[in-house]
Amino acid sequence: MSGLKAGVNERIIRELTELPYLPSPYSVIRAAFRLARLRRGELVVDLGCGDGRALVVAAREYGAYAVGVELNPLLVKLAVRECILAGVRERVEIIHGDLFLFDVSRFDVIYCYPSPAVSRRLSLKLVSECKPGCRVVVHDHPLIAAEPVRVLSLPSQGPHIHKIYLYVSGISWPQI
Repeated sequence: MSGLKAGVNERIIRELTELPYLPSPYSVIRAAFRLARLRRGELVVDLGCGDGRALVVAAREYGAYAVGVELNPLLVKLAVRECILAGVRERVEIIHGDLFLFDVSRFDVIYCYPSPAVSRRLSLKLVSECKPGCRVVVHDHPLIAAEPVRVLSLPSQGPHIHKIYLYVSGISWPQI
């Protein structure tokens, strides 16, 4: 049994290393949702929602129903807390799970800030699951083998320039 437990712990550590907690600044989240033209009543998912900040913005500022998927159980609790404090908990669902096992086919808008280590795998997932017309906004690390319809550069407080990539299913990649 201890060998099984060690294997599970190694897998979790590897997954958390591949999917580190790197929160997007609020300015990037707002710009991404503007770029995606998020509308009231739409269904949005944040893949790797971290502390829930994108969920709060989507629900409070856009009137969207927001779903967050997060692997780290501590961040799931933090995201729930942040949504409660922001008064948007009834418009947000937070799922403790692996974003690669989560079906994104029903969403209008997908937001993510992937690590470069998972960009290829994430690209394959989105190409195979997104419904036609789904808008995908990606912070800093572009999807592999997909053409963005727009790219927005956003300065930060330091030397880093944030990039926001907008993809549209059916335009940025062919339907499979």
